[in-house]
Amino acid sequence: MNKHAPNWGTHSRHARSANMLSAKEERDLVRAWQDHGDAHARDTLMRAFAPMAAAKAKRFSPASQEADPDLVQQANIGLLKAADRFDPDRGFRFATYAVWWIRAEIQEYKRTTLSIVRRPNSAQSRSAAAQIARLDVAMKADPQIDRAEADARIAVENGVTIDRLADLRAQITGRDYSLNVPVLDDQGEDRLALLVDPESLDDPASLHRLDTEVLRRTLVEALTDLPDRERNIVVATQLNDPPATLDALGSVYGISKERVRQLRERGFERLREIMRKRDLVPESFL
Repeated sequence: MNKHAPNWGTHSRHARSANMLSAKEERDLVRAWQDHGDAHARDTLMRAFAPMAAAKAKRFSPASQEADPDLVQQANIGLLKAADRFDPDRGFRFATYAVWWIRAEIQEYKRTTLSIVRRPNSAQSRSAAAQIARLDVAMKADPQIDRAEADARIAVENGVTIDRLADLRAQITGRDYSLNVPVLDDQGEDRLALLVDPESLDDPASLHRLDTEVLRRTLVEALTDLPDRERNIVVATQLNDPPATLDALGSVYGISKERVRQLRERGFERLREIMRKRDLVPESFL
């Protein structure tokens, strides 16, 4: 697909267009584009949702500025991808699906163009980074190594915090640790489902039908809004492979096993609330 999306307009005269499209009109436009290559149908759909794309781009732009044109371009690319992939027979409205692709494109653009971590800037940090690199190599040879305990030892030996250690690991891998969060584990279990109230899922299998990359980026966005300790505990206990034990994390943070459990549960609840407020998952999943 062409990476340079047309400008479908973001002015107020289009602002109500999406609301004016019925669910049937959305389905018909998508099918006309996907089944018959009807560019007019695609452009009608894109113009209807261009204001939504621009609004999402503005959220990622510097405060008190208009939406960054580059981010608007990425948002429009997300719209195009959504139009290519949307399945109208699954019961979602187009906006619910499209917003995932808009966010994914913007976040991928920002990830590849902006530096998100600092270089090690002290002797302690450089020493810790070297030990982290050796540890990660050792863990590939011996998966039984408890990374949480090993990280705690490295942190103590070098006088750095666990949070700083996470930053250093990100620098070594070249990516923010959270961007590596696996959505599906080896048994195919969808880990994002852990962040949603299981009792309210109408169709848990629906999570597996959504694009894995979109789920990963959705999870990343929600995780970044958690307090550092809660985020690290959620990632360590539910998303790391192998997961850290509550006892190990209690030793790392100098708190009881029960306190670790409480922080984990509070982190989960914050994530669910963030995802509800931001429409990061369809309402039927919450």
